[in-house]
Amino acid sequence: MRFARIVFGLLLALVGLLVTVAAGVAAFWLVGPDDTLDTGAQPLSSRGVAVMTAPDLVDRHGPTLHVTASAAKPVFVGVGRDLDVASYLAGSEYSRVVSFDLPSRFETQAMKGRSAALTPPAGLDWWTVQATGTGDQSISWPIVDGRYDVAVLNADGSPGVDAQVTFGIEIDGLFGTCLMIFGGGILLLVIGLLLMFVRRRPAPPIPLPIPVPVVAPVMPYTPPAPKQTTQVRRTAGLAAAALLVTTGCAAVPLKNVSQEISTKPAVTLADGQLLLDKYAEVQNRVNQTRDAKLAATIEAGPRLVQTRAATFISAKIDAAGKNIAKPVSYSDIEVGAPEFASYPMRFVSTAKLSTGLTERQLGVWERSNAGSPWLLTHAVFPATAVDVPPLEGLRVPGQADMAKLPLLPQTAGNNLAKYLSEGPASRQAASFVASADLTVLLAARAKEIRDQPVKDYISTVADTFRLSGQPTTFIAANGDALVFVNLTEQFLQTIEPGNNAFWTSGEVLAYSNNVKYFQTLRQDYLHEVALVIPSTGKTRVIGIRSQTVGGGGS
Repeated sequence: MRFARIVFGLLLALVGLLVTVAAGVAAFWLVGPDDTLDTGAQPLSSRGVAVMTAPDLVDRHGPTLHVTASAAKPVFVGVGRDLDVASYLAGSEYSRVVSFDLPSRFETQAMKGRSAALTPPAGLDWWTVQATGTGDQSISWPIVDGRYDVAVLNADGSPGVDAQVTFGIEIDGLFGTCLMIFGGGILLLVIGLLLMFVRRRPAPPIPLPIPVPVVAPVMPYTPPAPKQTTQVRRTAGLAAAALLVTTGCAAVPLKNVSQEISTKPAVTLADGQLLLDKYAEVQNRVNQTRDAKLAATIEAGPRLVQTRAATFISAKIDAAGKNIAKPVSYSDIEVGAPEFASYPMRFVSTAKLSTGLTERQLGVWERSNAGSPWLLTHAVFPATAVDVPPLEGLRVPGQADMAKLPLLPQTAGNNLAKYLSEGPASRQAASFVASADLTVLLAARAKEIRDQPVKDYISTVADTFRLSGQPTTFIAANGDALVFVNLTEQFLQTIEPGNNAFWTSGEVLAYSNNVKYFQTLRQDYLHEVALVIPSTGKTRVIGIRSQTVGGGGS
């Protein structure tokens, strides 16, 4: 029995020693009182523009991630959704951290691509957390379920990243758990040593009366073997308790379940409000300076075409700047941000104008990739009394949504072009509910068509609208389709043979001033239109914005 005690004690002592050393190293060297296990500063570098983690590397949520980066030049460190980071770095050369073994072994993979500088990362609004500057730059992020990447870049987005990076994982109660395991290891060690070196005192002999013959033992004690079994059970219980301590005192981080679900709203309300504030600031500078290049930093598509035309016309016709637009600001901003799984992304905004209490701006914003800015691509100004579909719950249409509409957006755009070309007498007019600004446009064109043939040098007049490009469509929560279309218009006057004509007034003078034409006079317009296609009933025109974009003749 003594041999068994010594062997069992030796095993317990060895286990206790190993647990004590491991827990002591973990508690006092790897973890510390801040509950954080970190790698220490490790060199991470790339010939390209960034070092980023693979999305499946951060595959558990719950703990807090701490990252500190430092470099010889200003450095950026941030955490972002994988769909944003991947789009931002798409086509660029960078290094990807594909595996990590505690405490400090990293394996990277070089991703080939172009080495051109990126947009400075700190100016992008989609980072979950970020830090940038000189010296040590640190971030802390409570890890959430989903596909996220950690990225380290030069602050200016230039290639050639060379940084010292420390990763740390903070798990609540980790230091306390290590201490408990450390204490359990010491307890096992002590029990093992006791079993090995402490000898049990033998029981004192019991005197027996000589005259009385011994017929049976009268010792009341339990035999030694059962006592030894009890000690083994107690020791095993302590070992089991220590095992429970090691496995149950600190929560194991949960495995991510949404690794395949990678969608996000195009923008948050707060970012949308900041965006419109910035847009108003730049727009006012564009109006003051008539700088079309500056307009390209906040606008794109048909909206930019109209702004370029407006600044060109203003500079030509109002060289002294007497009719510069008043500064504008936006209030009561609302945002409709559909969910997207990839770029490009779009959202809709509506806001009241400081320059007019009777109308508001309704616009579409687009971002082509994560490294590009948000740009306003469409804008109309419906009256505040006009019913606009609710923006909350706005989504990109699917096939099922399109199937429920009485007509497709492309068909609605073509019908509207025919309606405007032919006027109120058009067969398509009955399909639309016209907005106030559309009614004004129709009346103005009708008057021009009536007046022009009165002139003896004009023989005919043709006014033709055409759908330009593809409609941009969103589905509101009530099932209505909010559609933005662009229409081109050519107002063409045919000159009587043997006569000539030239433009004498209007915005077209910016394109043709005192130039005589012998065959035709031409004015070109671009119209931005917002429509609502309900599930039943007529298509409503809720706003149209018109701009002269060319003119002349032949």
